[in-house]
Amino acid sequence: MTPAWFIQTRKPAWERLEQLIARTGSRGVRVLAEKELHELTRLYPAVAIDAARARMYKLDRTTQERINRIAIAAHGLLYKRRRTKVLPTLMRFFSTDYPRHFRRLWPYVVFSVAMFFVSGLGAYVTVQLRPSLIHVFIAEQLDMVDGEKGMSAEDMSERYRRMPHAPMAAGLMVNNISVAFNAFAFGITGGIGTCYVLLVNGTMLGAFIAHFTNHNQAYACWANLTPHGVLEIMAILIAGGAGLRMGLSLAIPGALTRKASLRAGAKDAVFLVLGTIPMFVIAGIIEGFVTPSYISGDAKIAVGLITGTAALAYLLLLGRARPAAGSGRPGIIAGGPTLSAGND
Repeated sequence: MTPAWFIQTRKPAWERLEQLIARTGSRGVRVLAEKELHELTRLYPAVAIDAARARMYKLDRTTQERINRIAIAAHGLLYKRRRTKVLPTLMRFFSTDYPRHFRRLWPYVVFSVAMFFVSGLGAYVTVQLRPSLIHVFIAEQLDMVDGEKGMSAEDMSERYRRMPHAPMAAGLMVNNISVAFNAFAFGITGGIGTCYVLLVNGTMLGAFIAHFTNHNQAYACWANLTPHGVLEIMAILIAGGAGLRMGLSLAIPGALTRKASLRAGAKDAVFLVLGTIPMFVIAGIIEGFVTPSYISGDAKIAVGLITGTAALAYLLLLGRARPAAGSGRPGIIAGGPTLSAGND
């Protein structure tokens, strides 16, 4: 076959495919009739072969580019990837996938909680018995918690009210997220860095509460800490669990190579941390607007307990519907050694 004969015999197919592509416009193949769609699927493979044959026959550059353009456009129509809809994806992640993911990795979170509260209890008892040791735990924050100068519950709330609420809420969110990120990211040290972050923050909280308790301000402390602190601490502890998941995958790879184990652990950990973002946002809003408000201490404590209970119910109860038999268990992450909690 000569180049001229090739062009003469194949040109009608190129023109017809061009017409079909032009007809789809921006709406895609859905505008084509069934007959036209069959024609498109029949013409595309032949024109794709023509693109290679055009190079073989050394046709002029303009003709080669035309055939290539037609083949690429047809391929894009037939194999166009479905666009991921962001909002439904996020809704499914938070309503189903994340609670299941949390329950699959709960042993890591439990270990994070144990480290935090054991260290906090130790600091609390220490400062209760030796009040002067408060300087060891929170020396830099003593100007904010100095009960020896007669700070009252109103004085504590007033510290919050002096700052503009919106910037304060944003700043607190950023600060708390940074603590959680450190707890997660330091998991790359084999979990040692994560343990350090949990221990430091646990001892600071325990010493903080003990200091106010020593000066008869326990109620004021809880009234100003509970509204935002429940969600805030819960999110940090989940991030700590994520860091421990990543750290253990690096330290104890099991049957996998260390690289493969770390990859699986890091993927698990990232998804576990992502789910804490709404907690930090809500906690920051509460700390910026509810904590410094003039509502009673009892009401503030109730806000913290209600939000904490709602968060626990969300994590433990949502997404428990079983997949259909034989369909496989839906989830975000698969593979990699984990401390399994069993089925949902």
